[in-house]
Amino acid sequence: MKIRSIYLLCVVFLMSCNHTAKKMIKTVNIKSDSIKKSIIVQSTNDTLVIPDDTLPKITISDGTVQVGQLLIDTNNKVKILESGSIAYHDDIDPEDVKLDWKGIFYNKDSFYIKPTKIKITSEHSEMDEEENQKTGWKIKCDVKDSCFILISGVDNLVKGTIKRFPWHGGFDHAGQKKVFNYEGVTYTLYTTGAKRNGKACNVKLFLMASVKGHSFNQLIESLGPEPTEDDPDTIYITFIGDIDGDKIPDFITSVSGYGGGSTTVYLSQPAGDNAVLKTIGLFSTTD
Repeated sequence: MKIRSIYLLCVVFLMSCNHTAKKMIKTVNIKSDSIKKSIIVQSTNDTLVIPDDTLPKITISDGTVQVGQLLIDTNNKVKILESGSIAYHDDIDPEDVKLDWKGIFYNKDSFYIKPTKIKITSEHSEMDEEENQKTGWKIKCDVKDSCFILISGVDNLVKGTIKRFPWHGGFDHAGQKKVFNYEGVTYTLYTTGAKRNGKACNVKLFLMASVKGHSFNQLIESLGPEPTEDDPDTIYITFIGDIDGDKIPDFITSVSGYGGGSTTVYLSQPAGDNAVLKTIGLFSTTD
């Protein structure tokens, strides 16, 4: 993939500043509710250099809590599905029609959450060699508006209209940043990573925000240290908005490659005071 020229300029800058910046950081590890964190103790004028990553240097405030591991809810009752597209039989359980589902729907005026019944039908897929072969499942809802995502097993989703931040985009190399404001709070998405043999690797997506009485620097998603041509090469943010009613934006991301992909839903309430977001479920597909 193509890497912007600013990437190389920032690498040179980091190499000249890296030694000095590392001396200014003191890390104290703590444990809380079995989630390991790091408190970065430094002044607001200092910069954080994340070990093993090349870019970027991010300014953080005193006492920022760094959540450096992916937080995943192990509640097996949560399920995520996508409506409209065709998935392979192994990716969907037809018994899921019996579950209680809520969908994020949208029209030209708004996004909203509404309960829905679903129907799963067997369909011909692009991978089927025979004309009458049907190895795909297609999911349909009983709501007429377009369905963004289907969620089952989460009780505290809001009802009705939801406030969505009108942006979506992809992160595929280090040094990218997106700053936005939601309900009066500033949120910063940024990536770190490295470049080896002309390819981006070890790309990690972080979220910084001051919420829940803390300033957080949280790892949200990563693409792996040495991705192959079959692996996903971009983290897409497809939805930002409060869907669990606490005025903190929740996220939906997607990654895909020749070997398959996944759509992940992150909610703020399940994370408690330990982090901004927590993964509550994902929908995986295989190619």
